Amino acid sequence: MGEISSTQDNQSTVAYRQLRRLLMFSQIRPGVRLAEKEWAQRLGVHRSALREAMILLAHEGLLRPGRRGGYFTPLLEQRDLDEVMQVRTIIEVGALRLIGARPPAEEESRLTTACDAMQQMLDAGFELGFAEADRRFHTLLVELSHNDRLIAIHDRAPLPLMPSRLADPAARHQAALQTIREHRDIARLTQERRIAEAIETLERHLNTAHQLVPVF
Repeated sequence: MGEISSTQDNQSTVAYRQLRRLLMFSQIRPGVRLAEKEWAQRLGVHRSALREAMILLAHEGLLRPGRRGGYFTPLLEQRDLDEVMQVRTIIEVGALRLIGARPPAEEESRLTTACDAMQQMLDAGFELGFAEADRRFHTLLVELSHNDRLIAIHDRAPLPLMPSRLADPAARHQAALQTIREHRDIARLTQERRIAEAIETLERHLNTAHQLVPVF
């Protein structure tokens, strides 16, 4: 009995992590019902394990329960997008202030490495890879705060990246290049301990981030 329960728990965790990743990177269209049979097969888990994962994701706000059962991806309004940016700004600006309170450290070079990864993904035309490298940069900012509670809040918060609103491929590419330039500026200013300038650049970047995340 314990072995069966352990297997169920493991499958629930797998389903939760994989589905959360897709939702956090806006890889599933809004307003879509996630059919249990289909998604259990796609994720390679039992339907009961998938249901447990969906309950957790609904509790986080990344899914919403339907009136007649089942779960749907939420339809985000402008207010939702604004709130995501506001929360990200509060968390990441706070992280920068904590970083600035300490002497520069070699580990901060990881920010530049994350920028390099973004450039590589852009050059390869790999949409999800670019989005993950983008997310990794912002996650690193929070991790470099060395504040475990702030890191936990950031990790658990339902703050999905939004797809670009730019229709023209050339414009999306330029927006991606701008994102990388701004990330490099934030990394450099942080390592130089020009924290006020780093915060200003970060706030400007986040204010338009939902327009700068490219969809190739």
